[in-house]
Amino acid sequence: MVSNKSPVKWPNVPDVYNWLVLDERGNWLIKKEKIFHKGLIDFINAQYTVDDKGRWFFQNGPQRVFVTLEYTPYVLTLASHDSVIYFKTQTNENVETIDKLWIDNKGRLLVSWESNIGLVCDRDLPLLADKLSHNNKSIDQMDPNELASIRHQIPSGGETSLTLMMNRKTYNIFFIDEVEVSKLFSFNLKPNPPDGDPDC
Repeated sequence: MVSNKSPVKWPNVPDVYNWLVLDERGNWLIKKEKIFHKGLIDFINAQYTVDDKGRWFFQNGPQRVFVTLEYTPYVLTLASHDSVIYFKTQTNENVETIDKLWIDNKGRLLVSWESNIGLVCDRDLPLLADKLSHNNKSIDQMDPNELASIRHQIPSGGETSLTLMMNRKTYNIFFIDEVEVSKLFSFNLKPNPPDGDPDC
């Protein structure tokens, strides 16, 4: 029997730009106001993805809501299970395998895995202080000028003398200039509408 039903067609709705922001602590903001509604946060997290132009967005039915990124597409926090420490994204995904660890010119720690990059939330950095070291000296014992000197002497992409010990594995830390992050990982920090089109 042949069905006479035609496929469902989405209404032609414009994409939305400059409305939703992901900040450096993994919060979703609408027009600079933090979202607290758990249902809405879960919905955004579940529909969060990227297009072939490196623009991150969440799919709201037929409409794409493009995200302005304060820094990276993911923000990471620390979690643990059975004494194993791991990073978790703001979308509640576990980072299974670390590719590289990075420190930028502002002292922020980043993690890359597969083709992704995430900023470690500053609130969790104290939890890593005793795991970060330079020449067997913990970061919190270092003179801030010494750390700044290390960053200034290394070209973007170069390996630093800093390491992180986690789950009995030592990771070397690479330097990256913040302006290089979006280029290296091919994402658009601030998608904008086509010329002449409104933000939403």
